[in-house]
Amino acid sequence: MNLAKILIVEDDQLLRDLYVEYLKSEGYIVDIAVDGEEGLLKIKGGGWDLVLLDIILPKLDGIDVMRQFKKLNRPVKKPIVLFLTNLDKDSEIKEALSLGDGYLIKSQLTPEDLLREIRSYLAKAEGTVSAQQSTG
Repeated sequence: MNLAKILIVEDDQLLRDLYVEYLKSEGYIVDIAVDGEEGLLKIKGGGWDLVLLDIILPKLDGIDVMRQFKKLNRPVKKPIVLFLTNLDKDSEIKEALSLGDGYLIKSQLTPEDLLREIRSYLAKAEGTVSAQQSTG
């Protein structure tokens, strides 16, 4: 059982439902937000290991969600943030990478690819936490 907590911020219901079903079947604890404002509120609440954050969202886009999250003055553990996009614009990808941990192009993403990326990022984070605990 994985027990990592993942927040999916995605306005496309079909994709959102697919991601939720697939991740829950793999043992992850999953919640959703359907727009940027709801996503920001949930991210601010803390407790997430990883956030899948669509860039193009109603109310507040994914880039702005992370800009606002970074402005917080209270100590909320920053989750791993993977941006989801169908766009392949260099400027957008560069900005996403400056605010998050990575990006995935949805049109090139199978459920298995998504799971592999999530496992990889979570494993890296776990390794970092373990190393910090043993040295600190």
